[in-house]
Amino acid sequence: MTTTAEVAGRADEKIRRLEFQLVREYGDVPPSLVHEWIERARSRFGGARLQDYVPLFVAREVRASARAFPVETTAGTNLSSWARNTARRLLAAELPRRWAHTAGVARRAEHVARVLPEGERELLVAAAWVHDIGYAAELADTGLHPLDGARYLRRAGVSDRICGLVAHHSGAAAVAELVGLADDLAEFEDNRGRLRDALWYCDMSTGPDGSPTTVHGRLAEIRQRRGPDDPVVRALAMNGDERLAAVRRTHRLLRRAA
Repeated sequence: MTTTAEVAGRADEKIRRLEFQLVREYGDVPPSLVHEWIERARSRFGGARLQDYVPLFVAREVRASARAFPVETTAGTNLSSWARNTARRLLAAELPRRWAHTAGVARRAEHVARVLPEGERELLVAAAWVHDIGYAAELADTGLHPLDGARYLRRAGVSDRICGLVAHHSGAAAVAELVGLADDLAEFEDNRGRLRDALWYCDMSTGPDGSPTTVHGRLAEIRQRRGPDDPVVRALAMNGDERLAAVRRTHRLLRRAA
């Protein structure tokens, strides 16, 4: 005889698979909003007598919200076009998976940019395109990709604002501290605020293949791919909460705009 707990467990597993499916299906919708919609719908149907049908009800409600979500993109300018072309030149042939991730982050930035002041929208998209160019062999110097990428951008005459965003993206300061490059990274100002949060959000909601993901899925993937001894993984003990806080702040902006 199937117990209530077993039925609820099956529903939980179906909901987890459903979230993964919906995040990929509605790539223009921020994953954090998909997660919130799922949890909200789930709480509504949690008391249903036939728990096996709850995932179906949840999927129907979330899809309705996703279809109604306003999708806007930021038109490309000379800056974002230069950033895209630069990233393609440096990453596409040499590091195709990194290029796929970069393109996914930029797509996310184009949609997230609408919650920023108009003067910062293009900065976000451009920074998203070039945030990982420091992985390219042509640029690699210190081995800390945010630093190497930011130094290249500075030599190219890119604004200090974008250089700082790239240098400090997604908790790079903690990694720099672990590998003895904190003073070098300090060459670039870490401007905290909505723009910085938004770049971190875009990076942390995009998987290594460019597909949308949740922040918790992204953190789990980083740990699994890099292993416990990698400085990036070790840095999560120092800046994991900071990453999550940046994601939450941006999520709140997106939720208000939805």
